[in-house]
Amino acid sequence: MQDTAYKKKSIMYHVSCIMYHSFLFFLLLFSVCCLQSAVYCFAEEPPTFITSDSLKYEKSTSMYTAKGSVLVEQGETIMIANEMQYDEKTSNVFPEGNVIFDTPDIILKAEKAEFNLNTKKGTFYNAEIFSKKEKFRVSGEEIEKKGEKEYFIKKASITTCENPSPEWCIKGRTADIIIGDRFKVRDATFHVKDFPFLYTPYLLGPALTERKTGLLTPVFGHTQSKGFYYRQPFFWAIDEDKDATFIVDWYTKAGLGEGAEYRYVAPGNVEGKHWLYHFRDKKAELDFYELKSTHSKRSKDGLSGYWNINLLSEENFYREFSMHRDERVNRFLESTGELTLPSDNSRLYLMSQYIIDLKDGSHNSAVAQRLPELGYVVNPSSAGPLVFSMTSSASNFARDKGVSGQRLDIYPKLSHSFGDRVIIFQNLGLRETVYSLQDNADEGFKSSVHRDMFDYNITASSRFIKKYSENFTHGIEPSLGYTFVPWIKNVPLFDSTELSTKQSTIGMSLTNRLLDKKGEFLTVSVSESYNTYERDVPLSPLSVSAYIPRPFPVTADASYNHYTDRMETINSSVSIPFKKFAFSFGERYNQPNNTMFYDIGVGYTHSKNLSAEVKLWYDSKGGGMRDSSFIMKYLQQCWGMTIMVNRKPPDEVNNKPSEISVFVTFDLLGLGSYSARK
Repeated sequence: MQDTAYKKKSIMYHVSCIMYHSFLFFLLLFSVCCLQSAVYCFAEEPPTFITSDSLKYEKSTSMYTAKGSVLVEQGETIMIANEMQYDEKTSNVFPEGNVIFDTPDIILKAEKAEFNLNTKKGTFYNAEIFSKKEKFRVSGEEIEKKGEKEYFIKKASITTCENPSPEWCIKGRTADIIIGDRFKVRDATFHVKDFPFLYTPYLLGPALTERKTGLLTPVFGHTQSKGFYYRQPFFWAIDEDKDATFIVDWYTKAGLGEGAEYRYVAPGNVEGKHWLYHFRDKKAELDFYELKSTHSKRSKDGLSGYWNINLLSEENFYREFSMHRDERVNRFLESTGELTLPSDNSRLYLMSQYIIDLKDGSHNSAVAQRLPELGYVVNPSSAGPLVFSMTSSASNFARDKGVSGQRLDIYPKLSHSFGDRVIIFQNLGLRETVYSLQDNADEGFKSSVHRDMFDYNITASSRFIKKYSENFTHGIEPSLGYTFVPWIKNVPLFDSTELSTKQSTIGMSLTNRLLDKKGEFLTVSVSESYNTYERDVPLSPLSVSAYIPRPFPVTADASYNHYTDRMETINSSVSIPFKKFAFSFGERYNQPNNTMFYDIGVGYTHSKNLSAEVKLWYDSKGGGMRDSSFIMKYLQQCWGMTIMVNRKPPDEVNNKPSEISVFVTFDLLGLGSYSARK
């Protein structure tokens, strides 16, 4: 009830208690005499209270008329209006003027309304809904409240922007929306400001911050050779632990593509993701297929395994269609799978590995495919003063050209270490490898080959630390080792198992570490070895590496050949933040392979709303600019945009000129976005 100082009349009533009408009417007359009126009723919970500045009751129609600061309270729900009529028989209310309907989930504003206090249903005119959790704003000429969270809107407008003039909205002839679930719009038009951008006769989308079935925001683009580009993703929330995305790609000059991705998680550390894509290039009259599939089940006690499959029908697929630089410059595409059965101190495994060479013209690859390999591994375990370990495997290798065949490899090792200030570590390995070969005649191998060998290694290492002050500490870690492999038989090269070489090698290394109060700030390592079996070139290249973590990370390594008096390899990378910029530089030099690449990147962050990045990959050995990309991201309260510009170099093999591609992705808050894979 209102304070008597303001002389406001108030009504307190319960919606469905008509039996007390006579008592209420008497109470109303009594309150008028006291310049304060009230109506109160008992019925089902929750009770409803109405307060206003003035009150009038019409007995013949059982209608109350409340005017001035009308407030209706019903549990956690309130309704405010300038004036209101209440039908006592039907529990209908007719608020008018600045109507506000406020619940825990939504705020609904309207010019006027027709609403039933019992059923909680009604119609609001020239109204707007604001969803408190999902941040949706839905306005319309008429909004019909059909259920607790279900609304039907005529001449609807949907947005998540807070501005009176939203940056974007979806307008439609009618809309059916369930707050926290989805919306359906008929004759839908997507507007940027007041400009209509896209039209569809029917639109289904999520109306929530959590995942939900519906259309995701599209991706637009343009390439010089393929024309304009449009991608439309559709998200399917199958269940709490699984979902899927379907996409359609369209290039005006090139053709149409379709793709689907399925994702899931399950109890027992099981998860997976599977992607299948097809594109029909109408210009080249060629079909491209891509398959990506990952699945894993991790277990410490029982059977566990994984697979990671990456397959392409054409090796130039990524160079032709990918939006991502890492895919365009990738040389190999690897697929692997493994099943593992662990025991107390060992494991049994079955694995396969398949590698696709993405270089043009590499249909007949010399890469060895491991299809499959069965292995047994014994983890290091104590055997008196010694430590025993073993690896063993039976492998089948296949390839398009070159030697293929089967290999059985058994490699047990014994290790022993002792010492305190100077630690002596030594190990002895015995290796037996047997081959059954096919396609071996051209390389001079018999169909049956075996190799037995042993290797011995002993290393002495220590650490000396000198603390000069609270702010400076110097650490030196010297190491001296000897490796002996007395003989090696010539066998075909399948993997690292065959990389052992005959040697009697003394190796030396020295690591320097400088530390201050914050920790290590410089690490420099130098290493070299001397092989007495290599009479012409016994010294290995001198290797130097350095790492500086502060004030910005710098890594570098190089190798110097004494006999050619040349640097054989140089690799370096540095990242430098400077105010709003971030600079990165990488260098890859290999003198024996005659390659020299530079990776250059510049990032700029203007604010949390705007950032940009440029990346360049340059081949200084004649290839020139191999790849370059520009990415800009812009984010506002209710929307965001990502612009990607890629430049592909000329394709000399297929006689294609350089090409510039532009892609634009819009992120609309509440509608979801799709990160394009290609």
